[in-house]
Amino acid sequence: MTGITTESAFDDAVRYLDSLQGSGIRPGLTRMRKILAALAAPQHAVPSVLVAGTNGKGSTCATLESILRASGYPVGFYSSPHLIDLRERWRIGGQPIDPALFVDAVDHLRRGASRAGMVPTYFEALTLVAFLAFRDAGCDIAVLEVGMGGRLDATNVVRPMVSLITAIGFDHMEYLGRTIRAIAREKAGIIHRHTVAVTSNVDPQILEVLGRRAARFDVPLHLAAQETKGETVGESDTSQTIRLVTPTRSYELQTPLRGPHQIENIALAVRAAEELSVRFEAIHPAAIAAGVARTEWRGRLERVALRQKTFWIDGGHNPGAAAAIASFIDSSIAAPRLLVFGIMADKDVEAVTKILMPRFTRVITTEPYPPRSASAAALAELAHSYGIEAESAPLVNDALEAALAAPEPTVVVCGSLYLAGAALDFLNRHDAAPTAARTVDRNHAAATR
Repeated sequence: MTGITTESAFDDAVRYLDSLQGSGIRPGLTRMRKILAALAAPQHAVPSVLVAGTNGKGSTCATLESILRASGYPVGFYSSPHLIDLRERWRIGGQPIDPALFVDAVDHLRRGASRAGMVPTYFEALTLVAFLAFRDAGCDIAVLEVGMGGRLDATNVVRPMVSLITAIGFDHMEYLGRTIRAIAREKAGIIHRHTVAVTSNVDPQILEVLGRRAARFDVPLHLAAQETKGETVGESDTSQTIRLVTPTRSYELQTPLRGPHQIENIALAVRAAEELSVRFEAIHPAAIAAGVARTEWRGRLERVALRQKTFWIDGGHNPGAAAAIASFIDSSIAAPRLLVFGIMADKDVEAVTKILMPRFTRVITTEPYPPRSASAAALAELAHSYGIEAESAPLVNDALEAALAAPEPTVVVCGSLYLAGAALDFLNRHDAAPTAARTVDRNHAAATR
């Protein structure tokens, strides 16, 4: 982005999106459909894959996107939230959206919304930008991560070739329901006629709900846990090697995504790629292996080495994610280890802290997004109640500075993607690496962090 005019236009586009952040979370597809009609239906211009679930959506999307790129296809990838730079949400050819393309997409969105007489929510606007940008960039296929739920999510206006449903658990219950069946019904809403559905879930209650939806639309539902077998056969500081057997073939795959829980996400992405290969013929076993190996997905058990200290950065904001992190800690991180922890107050704080905190020698608690964050002092008291030494540092930078100076050689930072983003920004700066200005999605603090 060069020149005052381009910078001014970019800043104006960001300000427009920011102006929508007070719109709140308003599930429903009416606004989307009316604006899309005024924009000549860009959501149907590019074939798509839709990915819903509670945990593992982003890793699955990132792996599949990398496979498609390794197969030679121009791919659009829409995800949320971003960690440091807003443009991370829209990736084209593996790179954050070009500023000029972003400006054009926002301009088209504004004009379409005006013609439709509708004001989109913040997340709806971000989704509309994805549809417009991927169409205008000439993408061959788009990988779309559902923001929350599925049935009423803004992304669920496409006609996906493949619908993927990752592990479903209890999260966002104020919007999705209080039972696992209710939550599963919302996620199942991304299964449409003329698609192929694949899920990694094994809970019979969830599978019954997904199966009923699939049967209603005469859609094949593939159960990845039954169709595939995967195991870790090697590990290094930067990757793990997985042996994966699918109905099609056997693979030996190296991935930078760490933790045993990633096996099911990778299996889901590989099964999706195999299904897509019927239409996208350049997807072949060597491209699948190359794509898995080149996957980039920051802030998910990401390892950063700095000043003889190793940091592991993750979101880990619900019990399912915390359990996955705990499994990795038990198998791969030696004591003594330090936890830097901050979480949103509306999450299941007690469940997450009970899983994570007892695994650490010491805890530093912080507040990644006040006033929505749980109190650092209250989190420290929780740690004390588990018999863990703890101190509170409400300012994130203070907590990370303390961790950097701490005697423990290994630091795990988790509890919120706000905290993960702040930690990566902090470590980038301390490593003298250039970093983009960090922006914050205020509207979706509860829904996505």
